[in-house]
Amino acid sequence: METSNRSLNLFLLSCVFLFVCTEVLISPFYPQFFKKVYGINDPDLTGFYIMTCRLVVVVFTPIWGLIAHKRNNSSTLLIIGQWGTGISCFLMASSPSFEMFVAASVLLLIFKSSYFLLYTILISENRNSTTGTAASYHAVLQGAIVTATILSGWVIEMDHPLLIFWIVGIIECLMAFFSVHFLRKVSKNKIVDPELEQINHRSLVTQFLFFGIIVLTLHLAVNMIRPFFTTYTENVYSTHTIMSSSLYLIPSLMAIVTLPLIRKYSERLGFYGYVGGASMIIVGLFLQGIETSIAGLILFRFMFGIGAAWCLARIDVFIFKWSGNMHGDYSKISAIQNVGLLLAPVAASSIVNTRSISDVFTYASLFVVLHLFIFLWGTYSRERNKGKLHIHKEEEDALYK
Repeated sequence: METSNRSLNLFLLSCVFLFVCTEVLISPFYPQFFKKVYGINDPDLTGFYIMTCRLVVVVFTPIWGLIAHKRNNSSTLLIIGQWGTGISCFLMASSPSFEMFVAASVLLLIFKSSYFLLYTILISENRNSTTGTAASYHAVLQGAIVTATILSGWVIEMDHPLLIFWIVGIIECLMAFFSVHFLRKVSKNKIVDPELEQINHRSLVTQFLFFGIIVLTLHLAVNMIRPFFTTYTENVYSTHTIMSSSLYLIPSLMAIVTLPLIRKYSERLGFYGYVGGASMIIVGLFLQGIETSIAGLILFRFMFGIGAAWCLARIDVFIFKWSGNMHGDYSKISAIQNVGLLLAPVAASSIVNTRSISDVFTYASLFVVLHLFIFLWGTYSRERNKGKLHIHKEEEDALYK
């Protein structure tokens, strides 16, 4: 049984790696890609494409979550999403025009929005080690980003870059075929804590706002600094391209390096560990915006990377622990994450246009301060309400004794 569970975990994490890697593969070079393939030089069209993709994911992720909750068969939905993704990749590879490529991309993302189910299935099959599972997920995710960033330069240099979508489509279809075998034994039983369900029914709007704001502020802050980071290092520290790319990837690498520490200590430290991780993000972000030395910048990137890895893993554990509807709740949270990814470059551009690149780090750190404040307030309120619920139940039990 343990060997079977390990095989399932390895397969699901492989699917996560493929999902993220293919998602990020050409994203650093969209302008160059559209120019080379379709002869498009207009940056507004690139912005339109990125915004359209984000909006599709924001809209359709909760829909997949709602269907998964109603049908209680997440594995079947995931397999449908994988087959649809593979076929959509073939359509993208054969798109003769930019308009057809956008339409095929929208279809791709409608199916690919179901991929958050990989995470919820992974967590539901490892309920006794949610922290380690969440940390492994984020380590694989960041590893996929690093791999895709390295491969993206090779893809854009291809004579016919659209060929990559034929390769991705074939791999996606193969993974869908293997999913039929690996996911057939996935548990279909809903495990709902009636105590949490009662709390959720009593304060559904408050819970959604709480989780929504803390997830939005964290992902907004973490992603705000990405669009202009290499420009910032080249302007302030006169770094060359390879050095700037290496500095850019430090937080992703730290998610992989700190995986054993997160698995070992995050449960022990719990709430206090999360506060410490958020504090490291705040300090690391703020100090990156102050010109020091290249060694100082590396140190602050390390701090930021460790704190971000810790908090991103732990916030998911808190969400799954407090959720009464795993697929439905996390689909909404996943949609909010994508809202953060959509707003981050917009906010960063606005700050750069009105102030300076270094100020992006300051504003990002302030978002994490807001995030931490809301997290502390929400955690305190929830524990207080939970205590009241326990007292109420004890009184109820006493009446019937």
